[in-house]
Amino acid sequence: MIVSSIGPHVQATDDRRPGRRDDAIDVARAVAILGMFVIHAVLVLSVTYPRSGPLAFVLWVCDGRAAATFVTLAGFGVARLAAKHPIANADITLRKRAVILWTMGVLNLIIWPGDILRVYGVALLAAPMMLKWRARTRVLLSIGLLALFTIGIAVLDWTRHWNLQTLTYLDVWTIEGFVRNLFFDGFRPVVPWLAFFLMGTVLADMDLSDVRLHRRMLAFGLLALGVSLGLSIGLDGLLLQHAPQIDALTREGLVGTTSLPPMPLFMLSAIGTTSLLLGGVLLVVTVAPARLVAMLAATGRRALTWYVLHVVVLVTLYSTGVKNSLSAGTAMFVGVALFSGAAWWSDRRRTTTGVFESMMRRLSGGQSVAAEPARPPARTA
Repeated sequence: MIVSSIGPHVQATDDRRPGRRDDAIDVARAVAILGMFVIHAVLVLSVTYPRSGPLAFVLWVCDGRAAATFVTLAGFGVARLAAKHPIANADITLRKRAVILWTMGVLNLIIWPGDILRVYGVALLAAPMMLKWRARTRVLLSIGLLALFTIGIAVLDWTRHWNLQTLTYLDVWTIEGFVRNLFFDGFRPVVPWLAFFLMGTVLADMDLSDVRLHRRMLAFGLLALGVSLGLSIGLDGLLLQHAPQIDALTREGLVGTTSLPPMPLFMLSAIGTTSLLLGGVLLVVTVAPARLVAMLAATGRRALTWYVLHVVVLVTLYSTGVKNSLSAGTAMFVGVALFSGAAWWSDRRRTTTGVFESMMRRLSGGQSVAAEPARPPARTA
């Protein structure tokens, strides 16, 4: 979600022609922002969480998968930054922004247990090293992270430090709990969520102007979603038949496609959703109404600002009494309304950048990255 603040700098006088494929990443990020607004509004404000029907399907699409798209696009932005600027300058900028995002994440964790900024901080800190690896190595590392998490689930009690009734993580402010929450059993742990970031860096190596690639992304997205859902339903049936003592919540955690915990079928479905979204946006961005593309692209370029502000707004509503009191449909409407306001404001301020994006660049010295001619990073094994 932070691509706009950690990726290539967008000049304040944004005179790019709307509808170019360069806008597609920003538009995709804006759609993912909408997904986060919706799912978080329901989690914070709704008295119920639908398990069937159209609303349940919309929430399933948003649950974890919107955040996965953000992380993927963050990897894309970081890789493009490193490829466009001198290695030394880019590395310094990334490490400075890693510290800033880490600090913001720790502060955000005070009011928002689902914070993801700390994960970005870890990803940016490791990015200068990871970007020197070949794409195949990064893909293998992604698979390895997923395998490592699955092994961890098998040998450790992932639910031990959770109150699952309230989705509250226990002892997060102890040193051991903080590290454990960040890397293994938190809402968005580095292992395996770093895999999404790595896949974004692989995407950055591809030619996004190739229409055949867009169609392959659509096809892969549909296949990944179909396979993940089919396997989930089939494995759930097998567990129900051969291990009836396992309760529904445990079965959902083991073979479901929910984001807690991020098991292989969730990861596959999230990769599929991201691929489907990006492929679709890349195909339609050049033919969609220019004003709509410009508005969504401007919204996506302020991802960090809107992420922070939507947390503040929802927590404020929760604290003032509007907590778990709305219907799911009403809460979703609130999320859409918040996004609409963000899009309207972004469109009016299209020639400027977001508050937190500006702060990020001032503190990290991002402007100095362009001081020397561009030079792509070396790709070693």
